[in-house]
Amino acid sequence: MNREQKIVTLGAMALALVLISTSLYSLLANTSTANTNNTPPEHTLSVTGIGEIKVYPDTAIISLGALTEAPTTTEAVAKNAEIVDKLLTRLEAIGLPRQDVETTYYNIYPVYKYPNDGSSPYITGYRAVHNLEVALKGDNVTQLGVKAGKVIDEAVLAGINQVTGVQFTVSDQLAKQLKNQTLKLAIEDAESKANLTATTLKLKIVGVQSATESSPVSYPIYYRTDAKEGSNTVLIPGQMSISTSIHIVYLID
Repeated sequence: MNREQKIVTLGAMALALVLISTSLYSLLANTSTANTNNTPPEHTLSVTGIGEIKVYPDTAIISLGALTEAPTTTEAVAKNAEIVDKLLTRLEAIGLPRQDVETTYYNIYPVYKYPNDGSSPYITGYRAVHNLEVALKGDNVTQLGVKAGKVIDEAVLAGINQVTGVQFTVSDQLAKQLKNQTLKLAIEDAESKANLTATTLKLKIVGVQSATESSPVSYPIYYRTDAKEGSNTVLIPGQMSISTSIHIVYLID
């Protein structure tokens, strides 16, 4: 065998060794992957539980305001301040302290006249707007409605010309208590659903993988009323619903 033939033969042998090594590596890699994939996956059962409680509100929030108009800003502001001062005085007379009244909006803006002939608009006066919220609390829901109606009547007599609505809801303290109660009910509801499903499908619950709680939701009661002087406003609040939900993923055998 001459020198050139020896070189060709050695090259072919080297190529064959490379191909054999590559094939062995691929076989080992596939075997390792197959073993990893043979690990049995976790079996789970997902359910959502809901806890709901109906309660009567213990808080009333009344939204009202004074809108005044005058040729100058000084006059508009003075008229508005007079109405609000009368409101606070009348509310104090029925046992409502000033700290229970809060300003939510205040604005002064010009009033324009737009001529029909297309000429430039001009200012004819100014308006002052003062919106307030009055917060009432009471354990007796009937008396809470009566007191809210009385506040509206007193506000109208003081000169308030905007009553945008009344919201009956629960206080922060009561809301915290109800959150714990509704959460417990939601968990019990989820457990009941999971046990029923597992029993029906002949499965066995062995643990909990995760639990996700949603924030409690309350549905306040809203009222809208017209501001009419001399009327005896009566409001009758009903029950409101507070609910919490929880999503639980159970491990099953």
